[in-house]
Amino acid sequence: MRSRIRRWTVGPARTAWLRAAAALVVLLAAGCSGSAGGPSAAAAVVAPLEAEVFSIGYSRIADIYLDPVAIDEIGLRALGGLRALDAGLSVDRVGRELHLVLDGRRIGMFPIPGADDATGWADLTIAAIDRARRFSGQLRGAAPDRIYQAVFDAVLAHLDAYSRYSGPKRASSERAERDGFGGIGAAIDCGGGACEIRAIDPDAPAAAAGIRVGDRVYEIDGAPVGGGPTDDIVARLRGPVGTRVRLTVGPRPMRELVLRRDRVIPNTVSLVLGSHTAVIRITRFNAATTSNLRTALAEVRRRIGSTLAGLILDLRGNPGGLLDQAVEVADLFLRRGRIVSTAGRHPDSWQRFDADGDDLVDGLPMVVLLDGRSASASEIVAAALQDSRRAVVVGASSFGKGSVQTVTRLPNDAELFLTWSRLYAPSGYTLHRQGVQPTICTSKGGDDPDSFVRAVAAGGLTAATASLRRWRTLAPDDEQALARLRAACPWKAHAPELDVAVAERLVRDRRLYFSAINTTAVAER
Repeated sequence: MRSRIRRWTVGPARTAWLRAAAALVVLLAAGCSGSAGGPSAAAAVVAPLEAEVFSIGYSRIADIYLDPVAIDEIGLRALGGLRALDAGLSVDRVGRELHLVLDGRRIGMFPIPGADDATGWADLTIAAIDRARRFSGQLRGAAPDRIYQAVFDAVLAHLDAYSRYSGPKRASSERAERDGFGGIGAAIDCGGGACEIRAIDPDAPAAAAGIRVGDRVYEIDGAPVGGGPTDDIVARLRGPVGTRVRLTVGPRPMRELVLRRDRVIPNTVSLVLGSHTAVIRITRFNAATTSNLRTALAEVRRRIGSTLAGLILDLRGNPGGLLDQAVEVADLFLRRGRIVSTAGRHPDSWQRFDADGDDLVDGLPMVVLLDGRSASASEIVAAALQDSRRAVVVGASSFGKGSVQTVTRLPNDAELFLTWSRLYAPSGYTLHRQGVQPTICTSKGGDDPDSFVRAVAAGGLTAATASLRRWRTLAPDDEQALARLRAACPWKAHAPELDVAVAERLVRDRRLYFSAINTTAVAER
């Protein structure tokens, strides 16, 4: 789960600079003193590396990570990451000096900055890297992005599984999935010497220009396309919003089109309609998820109308996404009550989110489908609807990623993801490690949907629900209780149609549905 992007400053002097642009490019010379031939001669050599990247990164970790981390500890671990580039490199702290060693030979000495001096440790990092480059062929040949990755990986490996550094290329791709990008709104596949349109966004420039699924793209801005690779062709189609791109497509008919790029946010919502039910699948939570879900719900009302018996929200395999989108999605179905709470070390991490909208399906039965890959934002939605007794959860225990990550965009256009808070369901339990337990577990065996429905009708959920409540209350401090909770409904691969079939039976039979709702396994308040 990620909160919206925040920038970070390391002192008043940098505030104006950081606000100047989203993409930050500033080259600074290292300023530490050291052994002869060290930092004073380093500026020209290390120009591709930016001290600001390390300074902002170190400050951000120390200031907002979930648990306290000292900057000197961060700096030492960061320099230790150089071993990933040359196994013969090491750093030793000797009194107030840091010794840089290669294959057992000391190659540099540097004064150690103060324990909370992010700028000093960033300058020391630059100076040490420059010194190592003079003696290490592996480090000298390493691209700047590879050095940043090694340094931050070494620091973040000691934090948690969800804090990470994404280099510029990966970060750009993730931003596009999360927040959108400038493009034409067409998905393309390349191979066998050709590139073919495989999907079109009906509201995007490609559709307006008359491009159709199955068309081939022969040229982009006058340059032949050939057969890919797909990623390279996609990069040529994307660009700043408002810029133009000229395409030659065909073959029937062959035509040249000029399109103006628009903001495109991938649609993560899909809809399957039955005669009296609708299955809405959300694959992840990006900046357009709530808007796309509203559109899907309007389509359900238009196509099925007053005969709609209920809604099935499929969050299986959904790894999460943006916190605000999870809150807004849950709010579409809740008239009142808590949706989720967050708490961490930083004061800004303490947040409460409550429903303040209207139920867009007017209280009709709802079932949420989960599996062991449903995480983060998916768990927020499922827990909110389950705890409020607004929906029955069917499937298996969710992943248990009950944490929020902030995203800091660094001056080199990379991103730093840091865990800064835990997620708490409306009934008070933490989603961290526990996950959401389904009301009806379909993953422990059996492939007959009617057998699960009969268990509901016979009151067979009551005893299991009582155990889940007890284990959930104990789980934060008791590993045995946590293990029993997680083992109560472990995810195992099974026919996906089983979950949907159980859900359809529930929403069609109000008596069964409310029987399941009334045994919802929430924690004691």
